[in-house]
Amino acid sequence: MFARVKKSGHYQYLQIVENNKVKGQVKQRVIATVGRLDHLQEKWRVATLIRSLSRYSDEAMLILTGHSDPDALTIKIGPALIFERLWKQTGIENRCCSTCK
Repeated sequence: MFARVKKSGHYQYLQIVENNKVKGQVKQRVIATVGRLDHLQEKWRVATLIRSLSRYSDEAMLILTGHSDPDALTIKIGPALIFERLWKQTGIENRCCSTCK
């Protein structure tokens, strides 16, 4: 499921939509039309809805609260991994910069 904005005339409506595969083709079904986007934004209802729904998602709660999960598994990829390896191989990690001496 996802949220989308549907234009109708001069207005935009916020909808909750679901994708389903039927005979090899993706079909979309509108689960709910939440309301006119301009009205929802004026009254902060989109933010209220997101906070309300986030109670059912640990990941969303972490994002909204700004807290991280101490038990989360992390791995280094890409540039961080390459530069850390170069840092160690060149011995830079053991050297102090000239401003520290």
